[in-house]
Amino acid sequence: MRPLLKLSLRYLFSGRGSTKVVSLIALMSVSLSVSALLLTMGVFAGFQQALKEKILSASPHLIVSTLNPELSQKEEALEGLKQVDRAYRVVIYQGFISKEGRISSVSVKALEQEDIKGLYGLELREGIAMGRGLSEVLGLREGEEVLLVSPMGSRTPFGFLPRARPFLLEGTFEKGVFDQDYATVVMSLEKAQEFFGESYSLAGYEVYLKEPYKAQEVRKEVEALLGEGALVRSWIDLNKPLFNALELEKVGIFFVLLLMVLVASFNITSLLFMKARDKLRDVAVLRTFGLRRGQVVLVFVLQGFILGLAGTVLGLLLSGVGGYLINRFKLVRVPADVYLMDHVPVHFEAGDLLLTVIGALVLSLLASLLPAYRASTESVVSVLRNE
Repeated sequence: MRPLLKLSLRYLFSGRGSTKVVSLIALMSVSLSVSALLLTMGVFAGFQQALKEKILSASPHLIVSTLNPELSQKEEALEGLKQVDRAYRVVIYQGFISKEGRISSVSVKALEQEDIKGLYGLELREGIAMGRGLSEVLGLREGEEVLLVSPMGSRTPFGFLPRARPFLLEGTFEKGVFDQDYATVVMSLEKAQEFFGESYSLAGYEVYLKEPYKAQEVRKEVEALLGEGALVRSWIDLNKPLFNALELEKVGIFFVLLLMVLVASFNITSLLFMKARDKLRDVAVLRTFGLRRGQVVLVFVLQGFILGLAGTVLGLLLSGVGGYLINRFKLVRVPADVYLMDHVPVHFEAGDLLLTVIGALVLSLLASLLPAYRASTESVVSVLRNE
């Protein structure tokens, strides 16, 4: 095997000027295509990673909806679980909020005073807080009054009347999630119960974990703890359609960009045809000394593999440098109001690296088979007679 490898390296680095140019083109084609593939996959993976971090920073890791009133006092039991960092008791009401003819339906999230400060960094006295997007839509500023309406009103001799009361806007928040910024009002649990009374509400908990990526495992523990009457959903369950769509798009882009590596491997095929033609006399002489056809094939296949390996390694280095520059100078800019981030980082995943390297090497090997087979089938007698 070692003599064949030495012969392959000698053939690869020898040749006329045009052959060396084609060798350089083949090398750069493989390296650039590998680099482009890895950087694109890195941007996709970086976008997914940044999006998950944004979701985790703005949303609870587990949402527990309790249909059984007896489960509404399980906060200490939830916080006793090993992976649970904090559990907040929440009661959700539905209502409308209105200002000077502008009206919007909202979810009113009622929490204890200390929980509001912990989650939103706000201290509410008598008023409410809302997402900054909602306040801009309604044209509201802090310190102004807004009308909160409960659709579950009361019957009077004059008909059904909804319950309405003006509240002071004491603060705004911005979480980067549409539901929170444009459709959520926060108020103290005491004031919410006083205003909404016996209106329909949904009680539950917002649970934050020490390790958010273990949410599915903790979800099972919470379900076992609370038993029947509790609906537990993780942040992964709530965003599964989004993650599935991103993953499907990533897989499609990978196979499309892998075609670039396939096209680059055609340069290896062209190069090896030129090498086979230039080394035809040498191969014929070696055949007379006992070199078998299979060994001739192996000599040329090794050339293609070495070229593909060198191009892949160079592509890995280029993608590493490119990824560093993109992250260092934040080169991939995106609209922050659409994507919840102002730039997309590059994040290389081990699976993407492995698949790219395997794909590039396999295509390089396949590209070298045809010229290698062609070189092995040349007639030794006719070649030497012509010489």
